[in-house]
Amino acid sequence: MAKTKLPRLASARTLLQVLSLMSVFWCLCSGGVYAAATPITPTAHNQKQSETPRIIAAGGSVTEIIYALGRGDWVVATDSTSMFPAAATEVTKLGYFRQLSTEGVLAQQPSMLLGASATGPAPMLEQVANAGVDVHVYHVSRDIHGLSEMILDIGHRVSAEDNAKELVTDLQRQVEAQQKEYSEALATFESTEYPNTVNALFVVANNDRGLTVAGNDTVPQALFDTLGMTNIAGDLVGYKLMDAESVLARNPDVVFAAGHMLHGENALNSLCSHHAIAATFAGQHCLVKAMDSSIGLGLSPRFAIALKAVAEHGLRALSLKAANTVMQESASQVHIAQRTGLDKNTNTDNNSHDMGRFE
Repeated sequence: MAKTKLPRLASARTLLQVLSLMSVFWCLCSGGVYAAATPITPTAHNQKQSETPRIIAAGGSVTEIIYALGRGDWVVATDSTSMFPAAATEVTKLGYFRQLSTEGVLAQQPSMLLGASATGPAPMLEQVANAGVDVHVYHVSRDIHGLSEMILDIGHRVSAEDNAKELVTDLQRQVEAQQKEYSEALATFESTEYPNTVNALFVVANNDRGLTVAGNDTVPQALFDTLGMTNIAGDLVGYKLMDAESVLARNPDVVFAAGHMLHGENALNSLCSHHAIAATFAGQHCLVKAMDSSIGLGLSPRFAIALKAVAEHGLRALSLKAANTVMQESASQVHIAQRTGLDKNTNTDNNSHDMGRFE
């Protein structure tokens, strides 16, 4: 009987050993499967960092829009023209937006590059895009419509659609209010004998070659058009040289100058006495106004602020024209009174009263 039990005990031990080995093997396998199927979950902070876009903004207009939409904290670098708002001056600067380098851009590890028109050069844009960066350069019309289009598209790309719609609505409201205010002011000059229109010129550079001015398809043209002013350089396209004879012949009532070109306290007076401007109405009355280049030349969300500055300068010219008209009429009345034997002193008193209205 003992001999018959030994094989059974041996089989039982073998079975227990096999079961024990299988148990260990199963635990190891199941643990391994569990570990493989459960990836390490990043912390909330790391996950947020990986999801937040890293934006390079090239061009002052694009930078300003991004900040206006509340996404300034996503901007890791800008170009040298991006100086508004103040927070934009505190991030890394990569140089002029037309001359960015591939190495400089990629060194910021961006996920997105948004650029104003003329951002480049083209090979840099291609290389950055090939590196996996979302690149978009805005070629829009240089007016309020193009500005609105750019705001809405940037809003979509930076997940701020509602803010973009609100910004566009507010911008249009401001522009319409400024148009109405200017129109009502123009109406006060309708009784005068001269046209209540304004001939304007925007100067962006002054050097030995002459005056470089803003023609058609520029922001100054859009500002003038919005108010119904006439750009005397409107037959040019973009920014071109304008000879002195053409400036004199077209006789601007007001001249605007890009702020970046003016250096020194007497810069405006020097421009008033420029040989191409001095003999014009604007030159004779020194109606030359400096304008911040970021709003005078760029598609800025502060378009309405630029519009207000242009309107006020234009109305100043109309006021001077009206004053000159009154002086001429008064002088004519005095001459008639002298010829008809009327009391000269009485007419002089009336003239002083009329002049006081324009002081």
